[in-house]
Order: sequence, then C-alpha cells, then structure tokens
Amino acid sequence: MADKYGIQLEVIKLWKPNYQLPDIKKYQGLIIMGGPMGVYENYPSEEEELELLKKADAEGIPIVGFCLGSQLLAHYLGAKVHKNIRNGKHTKEIGYYDIELTKEALQDPLLKSFKSPLKVLEWHGDAFDLPGEATLLATSPLCKNQAFRVRNLWGFLFHFEFTPEMMDRQIEVDREWIHKDFEMDEGKLKKEARRFNNLMERQVETLFKNFLAVINPKK
Repeated sequence: MADKYGIQLEVIKLWKPNYQLPDIKKYQGLIIMGGPMGVYENYPSEEEELELLKKADAEGIPIVGFCLGSQLLAHYLGAKVHKNIRNGKHTKEIGYYDIELTKEALQDPLLKSFKSPLKVLEWHGDAFDLPGEATLLATSPLCKNQAFRVRNLWGFLFHFEFTPEMMDRQIEVDREWIHKDFEMDEGKLKKEARRFNNLMERQVETLFKNFLAVINPKK
C-alpha cells in the first residue's frame, strides 16, 4: 500500500542487539506495531522504544500505535497499562468485534471517514488507562479505552492491518495464549478473517490515507 501512494517505509529494528537509534528527524511519521509482550513486563527494547517516542514527539512527528504500540504511547504519556480486568476476571478480546466511536472520533483527522460501530480485529488481554490529556476515540463493552488521541499521537488497542494469511500465522504463533482463559474457535476466526478481508482492506487504506493527510496536510 505504501508503494501505491509513493511512500517509503523503513523498519526500525530496536529488538536487535546493539541497534543504534536512527536520526528521527529524517522521518515524517512513525507507526508502532504490536507484539506479544506487555508494557509492564520490562522487555529488552522497551527503553529504546520509549526514547524513540520521546524524540519523535519532541519533533512534532505524527505517531500512530496499534495494540502494544497504543499501550507504549499510553505509558509514555503517563497512563497505567495493566491486564484487562472485568468483574474481577482477566478478560481478553480476540477476534472481530464491533466497537463504538465517540462523537470526538467522528471529527478526528484519522477517524472522521469512519462510521460507528466499527468492525476491528482485537488481539489483546491488556488495557491502558486514558492519559490525562487524551481524548477518548473508541470504546467497547469489554474494554472501555479502545483508542485515544493526544496532540498528533494516536493509540489504537485494536488492529486494522491483518490479512487472512496473517491471521493464519498469528493463530499458530499464539495458539497457547488464545486458548488460555478464552473460548476460541479457530475455524470460525479463520472464516471471519476471509469474510471481513475486503472490509479490513478498505478500512486500513482509509486510515493510511488519513494519516498521510496529517503528515502532509497541503497535499
């Protein structure tokens, strides 16, 4: 998709040993993807990732984070990240869910093209408190804080970008986790990935175009 819009992407490989942080000033936008770890687990590259966020934010570079990326942003902004607890029980969201966009989301630069409810892919057992200066953009019955914005920083606890092939792979990688304390029907999930594929493709392209408009508002 990036090629379609003439955008060059570079993967910042902070998980590699002795990897040097790049000069953030050469980037126009930053996208932070997900991962199997939790912010509260103090994983090896966490400090480098937070340092990168700090430098990008200081430069006014637009940032969007998905899943773990949203949790990192919330943590960076001073909010607590924790297991998602509902009625005293650890509650996961895994699969395709409808979430509700807030009225503020319908005016937001990244989400203004979308309608509520919004079909998204959830793949998490953690949640974040809303940063003090944040605007809540999306919510769900099982996890109140689904998306937020602070200045030109956006955090989405859910995913837009999964293809059916990515879903098949993710099920294999996370098979133990998705069956722990969760009623998972793998066959149903794979069918839904294919059923909603066209919708997901349209939505991720819309979000990408909106993000490009934030990065280059004059275009």
